[in-house]
Amino acid sequence: MASLRLPAQLVTRGTLNHHNSSPSSSSSSSGRLSWRRSLTPDNSIPTFPSSSSSSLNRKSSAVVPVTCSAGAVNLAPGTPIRPTSILVVGATGTLGRQIVRRALDEGYDVRCLVRPRPAPADFLRDWGATVVNADLSKPETIPATLVGIHTVIDCATGRPEEPIKTVDWEGKVALIQCAKAMGIQKYVFYSIHNCDKHPEVPLMEIKYCTEKFLQESGLNHITIRLCGFMQGLIGQYAVPILEEKSVWGTDAPTRVAYMDTQDIARLTLIALRNDKINGKLLTFAGPRAWTTQEVITLCERLAGQDANVTTVPVSVLRVTRQLTRFFQWTNDVADRLAFTEVLSSDTVFSVPMTETNSLLGVDQKDMVTLEKYLQDYFSNILKKLKDLKAQSKQSDIYF
Repeated sequence: MASLRLPAQLVTRGTLNHHNSSPSSSSSSSGRLSWRRSLTPDNSIPTFPSSSSSSLNRKSSAVVPVTCSAGAVNLAPGTPIRPTSILVVGATGTLGRQIVRRALDEGYDVRCLVRPRPAPADFLRDWGATVVNADLSKPETIPATLVGIHTVIDCATGRPEEPIKTVDWEGKVALIQCAKAMGIQKYVFYSIHNCDKHPEVPLMEIKYCTEKFLQESGLNHITIRLCGFMQGLIGQYAVPILEEKSVWGTDAPTRVAYMDTQDIARLTLIALRNDKINGKLLTFAGPRAWTTQEVITLCERLAGQDANVTTVPVSVLRVTRQLTRFFQWTNDVADRLAFTEVLSSDTVFSVPMTETNSLLGVDQKDMVTLEKYLQDYFSNILKKLKDLKAQSKQSDIYF
């Protein structure tokens, strides 16, 4: 097998700017992310330069092409790679852990790529997965994790304290290039619904450009756009209401079709086994789109108590975003406020699932509704609180 040389750093050629130029532009003067400039002209495998190259510069806005021998793609003759061998990237996240759990239950051999951390992801090992340490921001750590892997399921995203580009763009470019070089048979990428309509939002622009980069890489892939996770509503609304803390909302009528990540995992693995879906763009959405106020009202009813709601006008978000643009150290805050602003606009994050359900052979009735999800959560948590209160009373000592 041809050798693979990796640099100590990978710097993307596309740079991020927040003007309204098209993200598909390959001109470096546009200042936008450019997936085409990161690919070789003939769509063959990109190449890694030698790690000793003096052209590598972390602050540079140019993508250093990644070089690899095309012979690495054709693994035959050799030991066949089983289709059940998958690598889950971002396995400790809200969605990643559900993908791991579901895949293990369905008999897949699951390897999990996680960053080195003080508290190891022992729960993944306890479930039966293999855990390997690597970091998407350090491309030289990636290839070893792909050896013997048939399919990559990419659930990774950057941490809140990191610049958005570090993992979600530069890291994903490195991962896709390595997957191509190592002969990965299928790549599943999770994106955001409507990302192509909001180039002014850095995260959505990055997702759209990554979709295109993956498409032009030549990898056999599936792209899945998501609307929102039900799990995210627990920390945002359910817990603050139970703890009688402030719940933050906006005055905009945004509607989001939240989906249970367990359903997302189930549909993903169904799609993985369906060769007719290769190369397709799917959008997963929950049974109904909800406004923020409707979610809060539902939580109030199930919790049996009123919420202390603090409403933030969309106009305040816009002003705050503009102010944070003045300072380099608050640019990442501004990037995330841009995404919040879109979620707080008069838009709907939902699509009809009829065609997708038919393609996957699933029944909409089997999807968990938000009412059922939150009802189960509040029933379980209120029962536990009641039991704890009863135990506390039994342990009281009177003099």
